[in-house]
Amino acid sequence: MKFFATLIRKYTETRDEFLTNPDTARQWQQRMGRSVLAMLPPCNFLTLHYAYFIVTGLVASIIFYLTSTPWRSVAYIDSLFMCVSAMTGAGLNTVDLSTLNNFQQAILFMMLIMGHAVLISLTVLLVRKQAFEAKFKGVSDERKQAASRGQSVIELQGDRDAVPGSTGIDLELEQGCKPRSKAAVVVQEASGSSTPREDRWVDDDQITVGDATRHHHHRVFPMAGIGARPDLNNHPRDAVPNVLLEDKDSVSGFKGILRGTQKFTKGLVSRNSQFHDLTPAERDELGGVEYKAISFLSVVVFLYWALFLLCGIVGMGGFLEANHPDVTRSNGLSPFWTGAFFAVSAFVNSGMSLLDANMTALQLNAYPLLTMGLLILAGNTLYPCFLRFIIWIMRVMLPDRPRWQSWRVTLDFILEHPRRVYTNLFPARHTWYLLGTIIILNGIDWAGFELLSIGNKDIESLPTEYRVLDGLFQALAVRAGGFYVVTIANLRQGLLVLYVLMMYVSAYPVTLTMRNTNVYEERSLGIYAHDESSDSPANTSRSNVLMDLIRHHLGRPGPHETSRGYFVHQQLRSQLSHDLWWIALAVLFIAIRESDHYENQPVAFSTFNIIFEVVSAYGCVGVSLGFPGKNYSFCGAWHLISKLILVAVTLRGRHRGLPVAIDKAVMLPSESLAWAEEEDAALRRDRSRAWAQERGPVGCV
Repeated sequence: MKFFATLIRKYTETRDEFLTNPDTARQWQQRMGRSVLAMLPPCNFLTLHYAYFIVTGLVASIIFYLTSTPWRSVAYIDSLFMCVSAMTGAGLNTVDLSTLNNFQQAILFMMLIMGHAVLISLTVLLVRKQAFEAKFKGVSDERKQAASRGQSVIELQGDRDAVPGSTGIDLELEQGCKPRSKAAVVVQEASGSSTPREDRWVDDDQITVGDATRHHHHRVFPMAGIGARPDLNNHPRDAVPNVLLEDKDSVSGFKGILRGTQKFTKGLVSRNSQFHDLTPAERDELGGVEYKAISFLSVVVFLYWALFLLCGIVGMGGFLEANHPDVTRSNGLSPFWTGAFFAVSAFVNSGMSLLDANMTALQLNAYPLLTMGLLILAGNTLYPCFLRFIIWIMRVMLPDRPRWQSWRVTLDFILEHPRRVYTNLFPARHTWYLLGTIIILNGIDWAGFELLSIGNKDIESLPTEYRVLDGLFQALAVRAGGFYVVTIANLRQGLLVLYVLMMYVSAYPVTLTMRNTNVYEERSLGIYAHDESSDSPANTSRSNVLMDLIRHHLGRPGPHETSRGYFVHQQLRSQLSHDLWWIALAVLFIAIRESDHYENQPVAFSTFNIIFEVVSAYGCVGVSLGFPGKNYSFCGAWHLISKLILVAVTLRGRHRGLPVAIDKAVMLPSESLAWAEEEDAALRRDRSRAWAQERGPVGCV
């Protein structure tokens, strides 16, 4: 009783204080507001991506549910599942698509398109393009205002090369002048650096929702990216040191910023196209080249997306209309509409089909198998390879004349520094690695289908040429496409296990390539890899590598821990552990809820079948073992809570391969990005000198 009496007294005193002193109430509200905001996720690309998928899925599911005929023939949980499954590309369905009305099918058609990774990446390009234009306009306006008022230029202090590797910077402003964030701004290394100030850019594009507090690692959803250490200031915004401002009016106006006619080779370029040691004018020129590259890519990506989609719709729709109209009309569907849905579903790698038999109805037709196989590759797995090949062809075909010089500069910049401008465009070497990895993985699937189907009567009954072609198509579809050309449940157990593994690693080739080529990913791991060279740590003896491992366990990281191999290893290990937790927990909860079904039908509701369905959903593949006597996926026979868990799994799986908030290709242009590049270069130099001093003469350990 004494406790409650004290609690009531405290409440009464606080209430009276609020009523008599408005400032106290305001301060309390501000503290509470900051505490709440500190727990919210930061407002970055990944957060907005989640919000887009969740909000759009909820709105579409309500419309889907309200337009069902007859009324309430489709439960709301099924409406939600179908919309989210279509938008995420998971492709699983809890109801027969052929029983839906035309409007509901059209909703799924639009959700397939709205969730496509290529379309979303195009949106990012357009947003960044507008941000560059706004930045250039701000620079131009400030220069004009400074010229009209006759303001004096703030002179640079110190010599850049006086203290190599130093990150100390002095900010000297004229009296009465406020720091400006939209000037020509670069990191300069100055001697006699003082204690860093706490100034921050007031209009930094990357400021997060909860930036009022500095304890970002206390957020419930930090959105720092897989493998990122929560104890680091991962974001380049958090690395804003003191600044030196220089306002040279060498070229004024928006056109002047873009007036670069020769190849950009200024400054120094480190790993993953990190430009550093640039002057303010060179930073402006670099921004202009990046802007032109983004503008050009926005057109190329749109044409790529639209033409592949249009050609696929016309090709598949026309084929079914002309050759197999009876196949679709048996399900009460229009042949052209069915073919168009096939094409879109293949291009976005969903696997949804209006036909109850999926692609098994077309397993003896070469044209749809080859066409949809190409769409599957072009829309996801080989999209970076196709896009880089197209840009390379454009560069080769450009005539060597002065009037085309600007285009050559733009294309050269895209090919040499692709990850500064686009998420799914990689350097030549990494593109070849990606192509080789995908060929190997698909080859394993193809060989597994052919070898592990020996003795399977359903497969051996096919003509030899179509058995080979069906095996190739199934290999392409099982890693991302989601279609099935043979009944999956009738395949051998070993082949099904192989499919589980391939669905699990489906996003890894592109994801690891994306992170290995990210300009700022090293910052998120707290490591700063050396550029590869003949005498780099990656090429030293095994004994040195062993010593580095010993140093690692003793808390003294060696130079090999900052090599590219170590970086990829860290990313792969973090991705594997992160994915396993999600899949393991989802399988556990679903298995618990489906215990009653397992008791009645132990074969249909086996644990392996649940694992297969969860991995397919997490990998956003869409291949399912199905349910006996039904045309929908296995999850269609689950309880409500199990379907909700799988919805969460598909959402998380759709976002596992995305660039995180610290990816240059999804960040808006701001001065803090330049600071991050310069700081990383300085840290890399400092660590290189420290390691060299620690290791002593060459050959010593």
